[in-house]
Amino acid sequence: MSNTNDNLAIWNEVEQTDPNYTKQFNRGGGFKGTATNATYLIKKATKMFGPIGIGWGWNIVEEKFQPGQDKDVVHILRLKLWYMWGEKRGEIEHFGQTTFVGKNKNGWYTDEEAPKKSLTDALSKSLSTLGFAADIHLGMYDDNRYVADLKQDFRGSDEFDSRGPSNDNNRGRDDDRGSSKDEGKGKRKASVSDKEQDEILDKWEGTIKSAKTVKSVMEAIADPEFAPDMEKLHEDDEKYIRDLASKKSQDLKTQKTKDAPKDADAA
Repeated sequence: MSNTNDNLAIWNEVEQTDPNYTKQFNRGGGFKGTATNATYLIKKATKMFGPIGIGWGWNIVEEKFQPGQDKDVVHILRLKLWYMWGEKRGEIEHFGQTTFVGKNKNGWYTDEEAPKKSLTDALSKSLSTLGFAADIHLGMYDDNRYVADLKQDFRGSDEFDSRGPSNDNNRGRDDDRGSSKDEGKGKRKASVSDKEQDEILDKWEGTIKSAKTVKSVMEAIADPEFAPDMEKLHEDDEKYIRDLASKKSQDLKTQKTKDAPKDADAA
């Protein structure tokens, strides 16, 4: 059980990250890394401190749109995260930012979800200062053997037991684990390896992103392999692919309307 007199008590409880809730990413300039599922971090914090609004939570201190180079606009958010640790209240301030108006290989774009992404960014950064997903931030995920050992540790077990926060200090950790609540909920076929899931994700992401027409997107979804492949993915990845297809279709419809020739007789 955690001890409020141990300065690393929180850190030691939350530093390890379940590989099932991570995803590799690539950004411009050759930057690569490991991203952690935000909902996973929120659930992990809820286990540690208690329900949001009671044991922990956050307030938005400041929010603004900052002009950048050329037509670029960046959304910046400053967040104050608070949490209860025994009888004490802790607070952390951090920033999150996302490009609201930017330019990519397809031209200028506006990201209407920028504020939500900035909030997620600031929240994840705030939790990281407490030790959440510290193994990723410390570069331990660069060691394939470390990740392989983690997968083995988490395989077949549920990190989140069904117990609520401990009554003595509202920290939600009990050394005597009970049975997992809703065991297996949200999980996919155990016979599918992480490598195969990544291959499936890359396959359909590439297919949808490269589609030139709405018909092509619909044909991809109607492909006999699509539904079985979706069943092999984790729920978040499946939702990502389906949302990507929906957004791609909408973008193509919008583009088609813009490119349609105007009526020559119109005044």
